Amino acid sequence: MSSKELFKLNPIKFCLAMGLQIIAAVGEVVVAYVLTLQFDAAKNRNLSLFLTWTLIQLSSYVMVFLFYNLAGIVWQKLIQNYLHLIRRELTDHYFADSQKHAVSAVQNRMTNDLKLLHNDYLDSFRYMVGMLAGIVGVAFSLVTFQWSLLVACLIFAAIQIYLPKLLDKPLQKATEKVSVANRKYLKTLGDWLIGLSEVRRYLASDKLFKTIAENSGRLEAANIEKEKVDQELDYLNQLAYSLGDVLIFLLTGFLVVNNWAAFGLIASIGNFNGALFGSLQGVANYGGRMRATNKLREEIFVARKKIQSEQKSNLEQAVSFSIHNLAIDFRNGEAVTFPDFQVKAGEKILLTGDSGTGKSTLLKLILGELQASRGKYFNQKGEKIQPDLAEIGYLPQDPVLFPVTIVENITMFNSKLLNRVKSAIEKVQFAGDIAKFSAGIETKIDLDQLNVSGGQRQKIVLARSMVHQSKLILIDEATSAIDQAATMKILRQLTKTDATIVFIAHNFNQEMHQLFDREIHLKK
Repeated sequence: MSSKELFKLNPIKFCLAMGLQIIAAVGEVVVAYVLTLQFDAAKNRNLSLFLTWTLIQLSSYVMVFLFYNLAGIVWQKLIQNYLHLIRRELTDHYFADSQKHAVSAVQNRMTNDLKLLHNDYLDSFRYMVGMLAGIVGVAFSLVTFQWSLLVACLIFAAIQIYLPKLLDKPLQKATEKVSVANRKYLKTLGDWLIGLSEVRRYLASDKLFKTIAENSGRLEAANIEKEKVDQELDYLNQLAYSLGDVLIFLLTGFLVVNNWAAFGLIASIGNFNGALFGSLQGVANYGGRMRATNKLREEIFVARKKIQSEQKSNLEQAVSFSIHNLAIDFRNGEAVTFPDFQVKAGEKILLTGDSGTGKSTLLKLILGELQASRGKYFNQKGEKIQPDLAEIGYLPQDPVLFPVTIVENITMFNSKLLNRVKSAIEKVQFAGDIAKFSAGIETKIDLDQLNVSGGQRQKIVLARSMVHQSKLILIDEATSAIDQAATMKILRQLTKTDATIVFIAHNFNQEMHQLFDREIHLKK
């Protein structure tokens, strides 16, 4: 994220916003300049000239407020387009990097982090441009009155710009803490609220409230710490501003008394001071906030990088695989080692084993959702291949659905597969369920109210695999919520196909066992 990128996004809107901001800032200086001329006209008892300058001053006020507001509107429109682009690039990156990202971390990146950069970097940039224009305008005006005033102002300007740099590192650290604390808070909410019904059932609200309160407290403390550093920065700026204001006023009085400066400057020097030192204070303050976002901006820049996905031509359809010396080590110190075995094309394999032997983990390794610590898999004919994961049917324990229609969940938005939907629905024993929905297969899935049962969700995912005609289907207890009679019918349909099937299940009866070619039993 940078001002250069923002300019490239829409140069016309960028220049328009900056131009309006600069004109408004210079207009404030014009108001102060005209005030000097007003007092000179009053001193000389020239009423017509006094009224003329007053009219010009009022017109300048109208112009200042109008242009500031217009600049803000144009700037916000440009920023919102920019943030939309960044969110899209972040989404593309997360989609293409094949890594498993915590939902809370993604939410934090796309909401809190972008909001921090919006406020502390992009808005600060606009304010600084206007303030720098104001400083130049004041400097030019003071030179026309008395060069010594400009020299004195430059000395105080240097002091005011230097002081806030003392807080650069603390402010950057505080900004980073807010981002980290917010990410942890979102993760806690996600981890606990997903099981809210269980917490309610076991009356464990005290633990829920305590855990959320602890993480909320850390987020609150991080925001307070950032506000504290912000206030320290403001205090230094205010102190430098006040001292400079008093000393410049004394110098002006000395110059006027000795007839080295216009009389009206006594009245307007306060306005010039306000414009100059207020702008210097703002430049130092907003500059500090912008520098504090450097690390966060670099992180987002990395997270936006486009990842070149594998070309379709480089991928092969997996119909069989073999496992050799395959193992995975987890961060908690646990490890799972798999025996060597081979699954031939068209085989129907029943994968069994005690809990913790790695049945579900094996499927995720094959799919690339987890990375093996050592060993090989997906070797076909003795050569390692790059499998086309889109051609692998995967039916997890907890089916993943999207808030779209049933038919879209089955085809996964590929309209070319619509002609296969009816057959797939019948094969997974879903036709009777569909008939009960008023909108049929056009019924929209409601993820909040769950308008489909667990068994219906599993049937949708089973149908998804069938319409895509996967040659390798990995099933992880995906019929656990379907009654035994329907499960038997579904298994018969699956095992009739020429697809290679690896099926994880518990409590299979003998009749179901007979549908499979063989069983692979994993042990600890």
